[in-house]
Amino acid sequence: MGEDRCISDMTDEQLADLIRTQNNDSVANELIARYIGSVGIKAAKMAERCPSADRDDLFSEGLMGLLKAVRYYDKNKGASFATFANLCTDRAMKTCVAKAVREQPLVKYDDFDFDLLEDESRLTEDVVIERETGGALMKKLSGILSQTELKVLSMYLMHYTYHQIARELSTSEKSVDNALQRAKSKVKKSMGK
Repeated sequence: MGEDRCISDMTDEQLADLIRTQNNDSVANELIARYIGSVGIKAAKMAERCPSADRDDLFSEGLMGLLKAVRYYDKNKGASFATFANLCTDRAMKTCVAKAVREQPLVKYDDFDFDLLEDESRLTEDVVIERETGGALMKKLSGILSQTELKVLSMYLMHYTYHQIARELSTSEKSVDNALQRAKSKVKKSMGK
């Protein structure tokens, strides 16, 4: 019981480090339990955005991505565990989506959100933004970005499409793109690039 309490008080990064050094199942289970709910939510959202993909398959692939994150996380690479886990689950689910589309062609072109298969070779500022998705970055960004830019960027980081952001903010997709480009530019400038 005392060990469980200590484990539950540890950060994700501490747990991942402990898993690497001791290969402890109870520690791995704690870390997985912290993220399994978000994997389920992501699977549901992706299944909604791509009718060809099965929600259970997306969840299974996302869980495999989470397990990969637990196994391969390295705190010395500069990203938080949450960022790395998010990246691993996203990639696993996108692979599942691509496979589903190949195996079951779409009935209508409009049934599919092609942003799901976006190019993984992203710009430097995208990688930095994803690495720092925690609250600390958002506090910094609130001093740099306008409220609209911050809302658009936040929703973009939560994998909303331009169409979904535009609908949520009652604006056009072009305005969303402009706000996102301004936000990226300001972030890049604040990094001295």
